[in-house]
Amino acid sequence: MWRLSQENPEASRFPEWVVQHVDQRWITGYPSADEAGIYRVNMYYVQWLLQRFGQGTGRELEILAEYLLGAIPGCRTYRRKQSHSTDYDVVCALEGVDLDFRSELGRYFVCECKDWARSVDVTAFAKFCSVLDSVKARFGVLFSKEGVSGKGRNRDAEREQLKLFQRDGRAIVVVSLEDLERVAAGENFIAILRSKYEAVRLDLRPEARSSRSRRKRAGARRT
Repeated sequence: MWRLSQENPEASRFPEWVVQHVDQRWITGYPSADEAGIYRVNMYYVQWLLQRFGQGTGRELEILAEYLLGAIPGCRTYRRKQSHSTDYDVVCALEGVDLDFRSELGRYFVCECKDWARSVDVTAFAKFCSVLDSVKARFGVLFSKEGVSGKGRNRDAEREQLKLFQRDGRAIVVVSLEDLERVAAGENFIAILRSKYEAVRLDLRPEARSSRSRRKRAGARRT
């Protein structure tokens, strides 16, 4: 940890960053039932990582994805793991008490991170589907700064997202930059994941925005 702090003086201002860059063999306990519902993150650390998006490597998005998922009690994370045929951006293992919707996700799931200036298209989405299939995972998280193609129109990659669950029982939730900014503003990431999982599993229509929100945005545009 001392070496990391000397080599990365800016990043090591955040102890979360340092902990993420050592191994996880020191994590030997499991969360209690009381701890399972707790979710706290350092919003300043989240905001700092968000500001570093778009550098071409996608590294900061991977670090942020691992941090947000690792903050879920009982979720052990591994970043940038390699198999003989695939590079895994983030691998997660749920350990301990099975509570709420997390008991539906399976013991292991995989995350893909795309710090792209465009939305993820059908081809890239299908490739992630094949990764889930290869590890027999029934849940995945796609962190895509610009979301997926066909968003809000039930077409293209968004349509494939629904068809995947209906065909194979596998659910992929998509976390966009807008969602990450909500977390940076204080929203609970577990609640965001739950609502996205339910939308895929139950084929829910997007909730209509309130008239108050529409008036607020309209006023902002006029200003």
